[in-house]
Amino acid sequence: MTGQSIHANCVIVGTCGVLIRGEAGSGKSLLSETLIEAARARGHFAALVADDRVLLEADDGRLLARAPETIQGRIEVRGFALEDITYEPVARIRLVIDLKPLETLERLPDMAIDQDWLAGIFLPAIACPSHRPAIALRQLRWAMRRLLSGGPDYI
Repeated sequence: MTGQSIHANCVIVGTCGVLIRGEAGSGKSLLSETLIEAARARGHFAALVADDRVLLEADDGRLLARAPETIQGRIEVRGFALEDITYEPVARIRLVIDLKPLETLERLPDMAIDQDWLAGIFLPAIACPSHRPAIALRQLRWAMRRLLSGGPDYI
């Protein structure tokens, strides 16, 4: 796969590829595992695509994400080790999450769902607090209800 490599995580929740960006140590892996567990608890499909590095490529108006071969099926447990995990080889990104310090986020932003431009494609994006997976899960549930109206609640 050609394209750009970025510092991020990617998961699939139901049919929705979610790209999770944030600084090192911001909780990307923790949020990834939280999203996967929440979707599976509701009986929906969920899997890791990539942890820490994501390869992005535009394909016919879609943004596809993959893990570099060297880290496929592995997720970091900070301070301990890399852990093997079930993974999917590719996802179509439908939503971008940016993890940011809680104190930098607006309480009620004018645009709760913003847009970001990645590899020539506009994608919906939301800002969630780093190190707060329960809050991020709630925000993501809200965003997915608006973006996938009429679809199931995956998380």
